[in-house]
Amino acid sequence: MKVCPAQPGELGDELPDLIEKVTGEQGAPPFGEVLRAAMNDPAYGGLGYAAVERGRLVSFAFAAANPNGRVWTLEFADSSGQPDRFLSEVARGLDAAGIEETVLWLHTPAIEPSPALFTHERDLYRMAATLPVPGIVRPPAGVRFTGFDVHRDARALIEVNNRAFDGHPEQGEWSAQDLVRRTSLPWFDPRGVRTGWINHRLVAFHWTKVHDTPAPDGGALGEIYVLAVDPAFNGLGLGHAIALDGLDYLYRHRNATRAILYVDSASVAAVNLYRRLGFATEHTHRAFRRTRGRRLREGGVGGIPEAGGG
Repeated sequence: MKVCPAQPGELGDELPDLIEKVTGEQGAPPFGEVLRAAMNDPAYGGLGYAAVERGRLVSFAFAAANPNGRVWTLEFADSSGQPDRFLSEVARGLDAAGIEETVLWLHTPAIEPSPALFTHERDLYRMAATLPVPGIVRPPAGVRFTGFDVHRDARALIEVNNRAFDGHPEQGEWSAQDLVRRTSLPWFDPRGVRTGWINHRLVAFHWTKVHDTPAPDGGALGEIYVLAVDPAFNGLGLGHAIALDGLDYLYRHRNATRAILYVDSASVAAVNLYRRLGFATEHTHRAFRRTRGRRLREGGVGGIPEAGGG
């Protein structure tokens, strides 16, 4: 196995073929949406690593900085059957590039990284429910629900998001550029970003999504992409109310018959909210952390040339 730095655009059709193969083998895509977007944007400044055996691409890893710039997210597709061997070389490359903290996300239980490389940190539940869910869409007293005006409401939405997810490694500390990237995604629907207002102040939002892949019954597959409530307005029932509003929008206006969401297993209040709405856990994604300079397992395969950002 030969491992070296490589950007996605350098790998031609081999990379999508590898991703398709690994998705079929594992039952879930190896890369999440945020990293897929970064892989398609050379300006993002991510780091890629490819493993080749007998002239064939067998593994690919990609890492990109989180909004806070301090922690990087790493995901990888592996069909070599030697994920730890590949990950040890990727870890060397990240160390050489000066990346201090890396969080590896795994979307399959089939891979368990060596503790010498990454330490298990937290789990993310994928939950699902059939639409429509029980409940009446009714804003709390004094609250108005509407859609989203990208130009007018962008700053307010970023501020609510960052207050709601203060300290969160992926969702916190959004910048204007982070929002632009997300509103530029092909599935973005401003009417599907349900916003809650008290007078002229944004106090909550529910960003919905519709997937290209349909639900099992043939209807559209929706998602609670982001649900955020300004902490200054907790206790008003905003989370439950705006969740219902977004799910109703998916069902009535986007023909969604099923909805999914992703939530940190440690967010007990959020998990309980979604369970009350009828969501049940159907899959668990796992996060593992690595700190630069951590001792690597002996016997790794040849070093990766030093790589810089960009």
